[in-house]
Amino acid sequence: MSQIVVEFRSSFTRSSATATFTDGKDYVAGSNPACDLPLQGQDVKAEHARLSFTLDGLFVSPFADARITVNGHSAVGKTKLSDGDWLALGATLFQVNFLDHPTGTSPFAAPASPKSGVLTIGRIPECDLEIASPLVSREHARLYCDANGVEIEDLNSTNGTFVNGRQIEGRLRLKQGDRVSIASFGFLFTGQALEPIDTSGRVRVEVQGLCKEVFDRSTKQSKRLLDDISLAIEPGEFVVLFGTSGSGKSTLLDALNGRRPATSGKVLYNGIDLYGAFDAFRATIGYVPQQDIVHRKITIQNALKYTARLRLPPDTSDREIGGYIGSVLSKVELSEKSALPIDTPAPLSGGQLKRVSLAVELVANPNILFLDEVTSGLDAGTDKRMMRLFADLAADEKTVVCVTHTLENIDVCHLVVLLHKGKLVYFGPPREAAAYFGVQKLSDVYELLEASPANLWADKFRQSSYYQNYVLARMTSPASALNSATQPIPPNEAKNRRWFDWRQTGTLIRRYLDLIASDKKNLLILLLQAPLIAVIIGLVFNTDGLPAQRAEAESKIFFILVLSAIWFGTLNSARELVKELPIYLRERSVNLGITPYLTSKLLPLAALCLIQCALLFGIVSLMVDLPGGFFARVAVLFSAAMAATCMGLAVSAFVDSNDKAVATAPILLIPQVVLSNAVVILSDGGLWVAKTSVIAYWALDAMKTTLSLQSRSVQYPFTGKLIVPISGTFGADLGMVALLGIVFIGIAVLGLKLKDRRK
Repeated sequence: MSQIVVEFRSSFTRSSATATFTDGKDYVAGSNPACDLPLQGQDVKAEHARLSFTLDGLFVSPFADARITVNGHSAVGKTKLSDGDWLALGATLFQVNFLDHPTGTSPFAAPASPKSGVLTIGRIPECDLEIASPLVSREHARLYCDANGVEIEDLNSTNGTFVNGRQIEGRLRLKQGDRVSIASFGFLFTGQALEPIDTSGRVRVEVQGLCKEVFDRSTKQSKRLLDDISLAIEPGEFVVLFGTSGSGKSTLLDALNGRRPATSGKVLYNGIDLYGAFDAFRATIGYVPQQDIVHRKITIQNALKYTARLRLPPDTSDREIGGYIGSVLSKVELSEKSALPIDTPAPLSGGQLKRVSLAVELVANPNILFLDEVTSGLDAGTDKRMMRLFADLAADEKTVVCVTHTLENIDVCHLVVLLHKGKLVYFGPPREAAAYFGVQKLSDVYELLEASPANLWADKFRQSSYYQNYVLARMTSPASALNSATQPIPPNEAKNRRWFDWRQTGTLIRRYLDLIASDKKNLLILLLQAPLIAVIIGLVFNTDGLPAQRAEAESKIFFILVLSAIWFGTLNSARELVKELPIYLRERSVNLGITPYLTSKLLPLAALCLIQCALLFGIVSLMVDLPGGFFARVAVLFSAAMAATCMGLAVSAFVDSNDKAVATAPILLIPQVVLSNAVVILSDGGLWVAKTSVIAYWALDAMKTTLSLQSRSVQYPFTGKLIVPISGTFGADLGMVALLGIVFIGIAVLGLKLKDRRK
């Protein structure tokens, strides 16, 4: 009869339990002291797992709905345990050590030979430590073990490797007690081994004395939006935030997710200060704002594919992405509509549209999800289905926090946070909230709260058993929660992004081309502008006659051509940034670079401008005799159109609605007419303004330089002034047009940078 002695050591308490297993027998592990293997810890059920030993090894399997993972992988049926494996029962992690078995090296122990001294962490099974998460690169990090210790190196992963909350570059030698984070998976370096703290990737949120103050312009004084908020949200909990108007719900939500940090207090994710180590958690945070974060013209499948390409590691294969998308669409019940665009002849319902926005966030498999009034405006039935969906997501071990105004279906969540004028007045089960306030319906609490000062309600809650049970009892350090309101928040460092990313640019360009092609009516209108304007020019103008008449006609034609090109560029781009502002802000908060984003707009718009300008001048030259270089003139029109495109993008980056962008377009175009030096000969201040800011001035001058020598030298008979005055040379004029375009694109970058404050 064979036996084996196995130690199960808790990674949290470092306590251990030892059992002797005999082949052919089953053993029960759980929190019940009567179990064959009593194991204590968070979420460990009374009878949690069954263990059996055979000649093939030691095996574990879960009881009923108990949750078990082995080295980060869910164990559904019988799963073999090996020496050094990490076994998670619920939220508690145990290392498995075979005491009477020849001791094998832990996956992170310092190896004995140089060959085994290099260990890889990544997503693929070939890695020494496999972390099966889409947030982890195929080969994410590498450990180098030698006689002097252990060094860790990030392998240019997408979401980075962090030591003590700081992203590493190159190699870093680990010290005892260092905490290593890969996505939301935490490891503790003991000095000889890198031990997992949590292989589930779950996120626990603890809020200690959180305050948010802003400057009130109306009163010229500081205003406190959040006042000493303390609470804890466990992994897998669905928590709803609600309260009176202006109570600070969205402010608290954004303080919890790091979008708008609080001014004092602490927000801890798995015990780590979120604001000080935001980049370590950036990829694990999902956020669905009230506004939709999807493009409505492309198919749901493609929308998720582009998001996956932008957010997941570059080494994620198409097959993996397809699997993630299929799983997400099934989860949000949209599989049958995946091939349809959102704006189909029968558009998606409000609830379905919200589920698409949710799916966009879920495709990267975030471990904590924030929802800002996503059920607003939905009917009661749809609201109920959405709330149940959020509860199901929490059941998948995600931490879910939702702001809502609708209370009919609030009972599906685990806990509710009730705020009144920035103060916490209730935190506990939703079913007990009405009884706590002494009202029949929870919706009656709003009127009740307004009847008394907020301080009274906050003090009453602090003296209640709910505060003891659901705030203090859940905090890791209750004393620090009560005294941390004055602690300053460390600055949130921006994530280091490369200034240009070809892969991101390519994905954005494909998405933008998909958007352009999907809106066929708008594309047709844009393409028909040039032929229509060209035909009108050809019908109206005639260059026959005396040299003076010919020169005047050519000058007028060039003036209209230049203005048309500027019109094309401005109208093509003036709405392109603002119309997708919510999408930009969300993607920017994750990993979107401004340079790839603007490049993805400029290149397709450049192709559109080139087609428009070529059609415009090509048709005009067929209808009107304009001797001279065809390509040189198309180049001038194209340059003017591109400079105007940059001008339109600059406007689009500063306005906050499509209506404002359209209203601004005439303000941009009228100066191009007045200050072009065609309507009136400029001098003094007007000339200076034209030379420093007007595209038409330089583009028209460049067009004039392509005229014949005869046309350029014709003078008015009485004044002796040139009919076609020219200020510069072809090359210098084009250079100034390009310079203005660069200035405008710089202004667009500034506008987008300013919008970063709204992330």
